[in-house]
Amino acid sequence: MTRKKSDSCLSILIKMTILMSILLAVLVGGVYFAYNKLNEFFNRGGTVIVPDFRGKHIVEVMKSKPAGLEVVRRDEKFDDQHVKDHVIAQFPEPGAVVKPGKQVLLSISLGLQKVNVPDLVGNSMREVDVALMNAQLAGGDRAYIFSDKIAPDRIVGQSPLPSEEYGVNKDVDLLISLGRRPEYLTLPNLSGVALDDAKNRLKAWGLNFGRIYSKPDSNRQKFQIISTSPAPYSQLRRGEVVSLLVSSGSDDGTATIADLKKFEIYSGIENVKPAEARFAPPAVITSQVSAAASAQPAVGQAPPRVIVAGEENVVAGQPVDRTPVKISAPVVDREMSFVMPDGFMPKEVKFIHITAEGRQQVYAGAHKPLELVKVKVPVVPNSKVQIYINDVPVEERRVEP
Repeated sequence: MTRKKSDSCLSILIKMTILMSILLAVLVGGVYFAYNKLNEFFNRGGTVIVPDFRGKHIVEVMKSKPAGLEVVRRDEKFDDQHVKDHVIAQFPEPGAVVKPGKQVLLSISLGLQKVNVPDLVGNSMREVDVALMNAQLAGGDRAYIFSDKIAPDRIVGQSPLPSEEYGVNKDVDLLISLGRRPEYLTLPNLSGVALDDAKNRLKAWGLNFGRIYSKPDSNRQKFQIISTSPAPYSQLRRGEVVSLLVSSGSDDGTATIADLKKFEIYSGIENVKPAEARFAPPAVITSQVSAAASAQPAVGQAPPRVIVAGEENVVAGQPVDRTPVKISAPVVDREMSFVMPDGFMPKEVKFIHITAEGRQQVYAGAHKPLELVKVKVPVVPNSKVQIYINDVPVEERRVEP
């Protein structure tokens, strides 16, 4: 009984398995048949290749789209890479093959998202950072300027201006105050001015005079200014001390060698022409010997002897008139080039040559912005050249041999 019952269950299981297989086969066949029918339905009437609409204006898209396609705005969003009303993306992708009537979904740009720039003038840097963060902006380039109205480290100006619409996360350039400008002035050249007059001028300029030194100078009257320390044309703050070196005439001076090193002795030469006009051609080494040196000796006498180069010149025991040897080394010039600063108006440039003998102006002239100026300067050991623009020192160079 048990065996028959077991055989009956097995046969039922086999039959059910066969039945399920048949049903699955019928289902697969039906799906395949339906797919073919649907494919035939949707594929009737040819195909269309989807164009590339990305980066184009929506109006241009509508004009250029194929007749069998339908263009639909899928969404709109801010985008800093695409101008407003231009296509950011599309679906299906460009080049896809579709049937007529297929919809092409487009993402359209709303352009760059903009915010109003906050007013930052007068704010501290900490306040600026918070205001820019809240406005979804960032700090850009920074420049600094002296200001009589705005305290140091506070904003004087900004770009873009306050309340202007500006792109999100864009940089805002800042102009920051350095506070009040220090009061500087250019020390004029006081060479040749009387001592009392120089004191009055310094007082009028807001400067104080310090120690007064003197040295003999036969070219200047007594108590005339020879030089100043700091040197002429130096940039000084109001209230700084200026020491004076004056002429003691033919009297002994009070200045020691160490004191004189504080001054750049001014030579008094103004508007000096270029170097080639200031120096004569080198002299030739000459030496003269009296005619007796060339005379023939008498019979029985020794020939005349000529002694030179430091010895006493004697011909036949007699002194000979000998002109001293004169050597004048040629002066070597070096050409210096200088490019005028940028700007709108011509400016005056001066070249001041400073040596142990003093200061000499070797060139002065007006030139246009960015013009190349070439000046020849004598090569003197341990000398330098100061370059001035409108009497303001801008550069100093050593004159190397």
